[in-house]
Amino acid sequence: MNTENNKTPWELIPEGAPNVSLEELGDIIRGLSRLFFSTFYVDLEQDTFRSVTQPQQVGDLLGNAVDCTSALRIYAQYFIHPDDQPEYLRVMNVDYIRKELRWWNPVIAVEYRRRGENPDSWSWVRASAVLARSGEDEAPLTAVYVAQDISSGRRAINP
Repeated sequence: MNTENNKTPWELIPEGAPNVSLEELGDIIRGLSRLFFSTFYVDLEQDTFRSVTQPQQVGDLLGNAVDCTSALRIYAQYFIHPDDQPEYLRVMNVDYIRKELRWWNPVIAVEYRRRGENPDSWSWVRASAVLARSGEDEAPLTAVYVAQDISSGRRAINP
């Protein structure tokens, strides 16, 4: 078993490494979050989620969704191109994430078309579930869900 994965981030810092203040950690998190238009912290044991960043229209729609599974289905129904919904829901589903995420496979991702500002426009997005913490049995306990617009890269490859 990989015991490194069961440690808190603070326990992984080598002894003698420069101290990082909470303010600096906050700056790092804010900086990294600018890469993603949506970020959620997911408790895989409880099937719950907490928004870190999200577009207002997504927050308005999800409202008080009680569990992560329901929130992912609602999001797919309203924002994801109908042709991409089955694959999105296959990959971004709590049971699949619990089964697939491990220290040797710390990220799973899916690409899909997301409804744009006007009804006939679509942008390309990559959604990823990233292992945040695992238990003694190496099963994932928490994950970070992030979504990033990749339209410009897709246009460069597929003009």
